[in-house]
Amino acid sequence: MPTNYKRKSNRQSWTAQQLEQAIKAVKSGSPVKTAARSYAIPRSTLIRHLTSSTVSTRLGPIDSVFNSQQEEELVKHLLDLEKKFYGITMTNVRKLAFDLAEKNGLPHPFNKSTKIAGKAWLSNFLKRNPKLSFRKPEATSAARARGFNKPAVSAFYDLLEEALKDPKLTPDRVLNADETSVCTVPPKKSKVAALKGKKQLGGITSAERGETATAVMCMSATEQHRPPFFIFLRMRMHEALKKGASRGSKFACNASGYMTVEIFNEWFDHFLEHVKPSEDSPALLIIDGHSSHTKNLAFTEKARANFVKVLVLPPHTSNKLQPLDVSFMASFKTYYAQEVERFLQQNPGIVVSQYDVAELMKPAFIKAATTEIAENGFEKTGIWPFDRNIFSDDDFAPATVTDQPDPEVLREEETFRLHLEGAPSQSTVNRISCEDKEVQVLPEDIMADFAEPDSISTANNPVFEISPSIILPLPKKVTPRENAKQKRQLT
Repeated sequence: MPTNYKRKSNRQSWTAQQLEQAIKAVKSGSPVKTAARSYAIPRSTLIRHLTSSTVSTRLGPIDSVFNSQQEEELVKHLLDLEKKFYGITMTNVRKLAFDLAEKNGLPHPFNKSTKIAGKAWLSNFLKRNPKLSFRKPEATSAARARGFNKPAVSAFYDLLEEALKDPKLTPDRVLNADETSVCTVPPKKSKVAALKGKKQLGGITSAERGETATAVMCMSATEQHRPPFFIFLRMRMHEALKKGASRGSKFACNASGYMTVEIFNEWFDHFLEHVKPSEDSPALLIIDGHSSHTKNLAFTEKARANFVKVLVLPPHTSNKLQPLDVSFMASFKTYYAQEVERFLQQNPGIVVSQYDVAELMKPAFIKAATTEIAENGFEKTGIWPFDRNIFSDDDFAPATVTDQPDPEVLREEETFRLHLEGAPSQSTVNRISCEDKEVQVLPEDIMADFAEPDSISTANNPVFEISPSIILPLPKKVTPRENAKQKRQLT
């Protein structure tokens, strides 16, 4: 079957609705010729359908393996897998299609020796379901998938809502701070003009890996962006490192180039210098849970003394809840990479070093520090304007893979199950009733658990007898108790 079939005639240019209307007109007394002309249907076609009991609009001898309802269920299952970060590849989709056809007893032209559907089927399947596509996923750690869950996020919004009740907290006093790495060899490269079909393209860089520094950014829910704070990987500060930096920037250095408790206290002094919180104009600072922030008594006491409320994000949620990560950092790093490329093109033979970082960061910071980016970051996280329902159930879907039930709920369910096991069966109840003896009738909701399959409504049954979720179940981590059982069985 051709992948991109092109019709060679204009046969069946009418729709099923036109055909039904023409048949209805003839049955109402209209001549066949007149009805055929009125609804643009060939007369022979109309006569053929008048003598048959069905209305068919299919061309050709080949049927689709799955009907539209079955394909809709398959698409839904594929999207559910993707929502949980366990999406499957093209090859696995083709294998799943073969298993579905085989286990449901559907006639199909798939290769039974390789046990996989053909590429032509997949291509046509995607055309029939345009909302489905194959994309390269972004790598997301299991900790992030597990950490962004409803209880943790709800607890954060509870604290945020309580803090925002203070009428003195205006949008310009709600701030977010975060660190990011700045390398002399940015990981992003812009596209360049090159010969089409060339296998490998080269682009000049300063080194194989480059030197890394840390920049601390801070922005409010309005357009206000505070000057950056730099941390360099060196033991002594040199004035040349400050060349070309943004006005108001501060600098520090240490043996790791990363944030420490001591340097974070220096940054907080820098923060107080520019924000100037007071009793009449307090500030709310939202930060992540890095140890230099949370295990820092001096910072906590200084924040309390200077009318700064501190709100810490839940672990592994900064990619969703931190405004700087949501809107600012990606744009800033793109602009910084462009500045590095421009520098290398304008200075052939010269490489970017630590002494050029602050100067190259300045234009990138100015481009990224816009009102739109700041407002979008706080709005998309539901911080300002406050919206605790900004995230849907689909956003929390990856966390459900590792959700574990409450042990207390499990104990209650186990007690209820044992109670039901001692209850009389349906047949026993009927027999006792026939003998006119006193019986104990179970509640209707409990009796429903004992109902026969035939008595259950089939309105919600899947269109497949064996659904995709049975062949390829949605991922779910087993409970620790089940793991222990498995270990005992192995031994």
